[in-house]
Amino acid sequence: MDGVLIDTHHAVAALWTEIARGHGKHLTEEDIRRYVLGRSPEHTVTALFAELEGESREHLLNQVRQAEPRLNFSGIAGTQALVERLAAAGVPLALVTSGSKTRVQRVLAALGLAPSFRVCVTWEDIQNGKPAPDCYLLGAKRLGIPADRCLVVEDAPSGIAAGNAAGAVCLGLTTGDGADLRERGARYVVQDLADVECRAKPGGLELVFQGNVLITIGKED
Repeated sequence: MDGVLIDTHHAVAALWTEIARGHGKHLTEEDIRRYVLGRSPEHTVTALFAELEGESREHLLNQVRQAEPRLNFSGIAGTQALVERLAAAGVPLALVTSGSKTRVQRVLAALGLAPSFRVCVTWEDIQNGKPAPDCYLLGAKRLGIPADRCLVVEDAPSGIAAGNAAGAVCLGLTTGDGADLRERGARYVVQDLADVECRAKPGGLELVFQGNVLITIGKED
């Protein structure tokens, strides 16, 4: 969701940077990229605050959970437009995120996209977060579609790794060169989902990027 459907990178990075500073730590951009973006709060705390246990760990997690729903965000236009086109065409969509159910509900309500997603998978639904494939396997299962017939769109290396491990076709979304996303298994990398075309074909439609068919979707999918 973050970095694909909504832009919160700066807000999320600022939140964790402030929290780390309060614990006498300095987070680098590499720390943010590897341990924060696309990760669940539990993963980030384990990776960056391993010394915290018991009540101290739970206090920090609660601090993050209370702050996250209030983070400012803006919708990413290209993604919103593609979601709306696919939903209108009857394509089954799942929102798979490391965020909470409460936050997902707030975001979808604000963007008016709640009816577009048949399935939502959040950190409360799984035990193993990204880069484990659990979240995408569960999303595919709830949609009733084999994972290898799904297209995963991700902006974080951990998310691409998760989608790839699930057996899905992975499309990276980035404002950079996307090398790290390709290394994790992204078949293609785009800077804006507005560049992805929806083409009608007998029996369904296909998603195309720069002349390459990403995935073909039948009417019964």
